Amino acid sequence: MDPDADNITTLSEIEGLLRRFQFKEVLSDDTSSKTIWLLGIISTTTSADSAADEPVVAGHNAAIVVLERMAFSPLAIAKAGCTLPTLLDSVMLATGERNDVYAWATGDASIAALKPDLRIALTYPATQKHIDKHRHQLRKWVSETPELYARITKSFIDSQPTSRIQWVYNILSKQVESEHIVFEDPDPDSGFIIVPDLKWDATNTDNMYLVAIVHRRDLRSLRDLTRNHLSLLNNIRSKAAVAAQKYGVSSDQLRLYIHYQPSYYHLHVHITNVLLEGKGMLAGRAHLLDSVIDNISNIASDYYQRATIPYVLGSSDEL
Repeated sequence: MDPDADNITTLSEIEGLLRRFQFKEVLSDDTSSKTIWLLGIISTTTSADSAADEPVVAGHNAAIVVLERMAFSPLAIAKAGCTLPTLLDSVMLATGERNDVYAWATGDASIAALKPDLRIALTYPATQKHIDKHRHQLRKWVSETPELYARITKSFIDSQPTSRIQWVYNILSKQVESEHIVFEDPDPDSGFIIVPDLKWDATNTDNMYLVAIVHRRDLRSLRDLTRNHLSLLNNIRSKAAVAAQKYGVSSDQLRLYIHYQPSYYHLHVHITNVLLEGKGMLAGRAHLLDSVIDNISNIASDYYQRATIPYVLGSSDEL
């Protein structure tokens, strides 16, 4: 069997979906990360006029396309047998202006080492939660007391269908992404899988972004953690350093954290290079793994069941 056959089939499927994508609106954009989120539909009709009138239906035909400009990779340039100075020789300018000592221009580098220079992510069918996550919306500060968690948040988490995290189970069972596994501890209680996050291109180590997904299915968020889970958390902390070394990133260059509220309710730990900055590391969402371990080790085993946890929530978020 051709080892590239599955990849070719996947690419063909993605290309087919993208060609049927009908743009509806810009959900948001981020100039710092050179990323834009587009909402549309995967049209069920071949008629362009009919598709233009087809409404967006979350969970059915809704689709989110993310376009992101990829970062320069000196390693890729070096592998192509050129240097950064010679890279400038390959630039073809399209427009340009100059004002006194300042000049700016647009263009493309024809060098193969920088191709492809665009990453595309597709979510289809996109649920309303997917859409709301990326849409510009009013955000509010919430102080979640243990009482609020017990009365509102826990019941909300309990109501979430397992189908929403089937993709997580697919990774854990190695039905998908098995070739991308960086590290695995198969222990059912203290084990996990470490894989590159989909947001990382797996080349620029300054932006290294891995995620550790635990095998246990009863741990859904920070609120579930107690002293009984210290072996799991310490295991992730130590093995994250082993995984990062494969990319030349040392243990003192790592930032490990847990989101609350998380994007999905299956415990996972984010592992990034400290040079990487983004909204996911902001106060009001990211809880450093070292602090989590310290809180339940030295303050109280049930610290996260007793604590008031503040976070930012979008006004159209389901919760």
